Amino acid sequence: MKRRLIAALLVTAMAMTMAAGCGNSDSGDSGDSGKDKAKTENDAEENSDADSDTGYSDRKVTLVTSGSGEPYTLLADDGTWTGIDAEMWAEIEERTGWEVDVKQAAFDAMWGELDTARADVVANCTAVKPEREEKYHATIPYYGDAQCVIVNEGSSYKTAEDLKGKVVGCTNGQAAQTIIEDLGAEIGFEVKLYEDSAVGMNDLMLERIDAYANTTTNVNAFMHNNGEADFRFFEENLLANNVAYFLPKTDEGEELKEELNKVIQEMLDDGTIAGITEKWMFADMTQLIQK
Repeated sequence: MKRRLIAALLVTAMAMTMAAGCGNSDSGDSGDSGKDKAKTENDAEENSDADSDTGYSDRKVTLVTSGSGEPYTLLADDGTWTGIDAEMWAEIEERTGWEVDVKQAAFDAMWGELDTARADVVANCTAVKPEREEKYHATIPYYGDAQCVIVNEGSSYKTAEDLKGKVVGCTNGQAAQTIIEDLGAEIGFEVKLYEDSAVGMNDLMLERIDAYANTTTNVNAFMHNNGEADFRFFEENLLANNVAYFLPKTDEGEELKEELNKVIQEMLDDGTIAGITEKWMFADMTQLIQK
């Protein structure tokens, strides 16, 4: 009887020991498994962050554009945006991961949107001019252009002096405006301003005005899209200029400008901007950037 009791006690003790051993083993495995799982989740999160990291700050950017016409910028009633700047910013948005909003304002009113912090960037294929750089930050140029004077092919006008007493059109706000207005005062011709370059060149084609001051690229695009247009360029350009984006002269504007310069340079280096200008202007306008 005593032996059976001792044997029973030994069996019970062994069972308890085995159960305890199994419990410790399970607990240890569970702890290691939990650590491994946490490490795996952390690694996955880090990899996910690395994959989504564009190298640019996470930001929302509000653009203002006149949206008045291609090839530069056309904002339709349904919100569709086309033209050079539309394609530029679609690419910028994709590369940076920024959330980009676009709003429309008349050319003169765009600058007020910057001044009152209702917009972060003027995106309007805008020429770099000293008076603009005095007040606003300008990015590095993304293409170059030239301001010119055109007349109908059959016209006898060959120089600005020949336009004395005539009417010369110009797009309001373009870099050519100041130059052509100064020439008009000096030589004695009237300057008629247009909000839309295409309307002005159509008036020239219909001989409602005698000449038009505009950009070389805009003239080329108009003639390409209007088979009846047959313009002749004056041999001497008014001005060669770079085209850039403009931002407020604030700390925030400076920071955004530096990031824009980075992505614009990437797009210049890999030929993306060359392709965009070739599509819309029928030439690689990055080759005309003034150093």
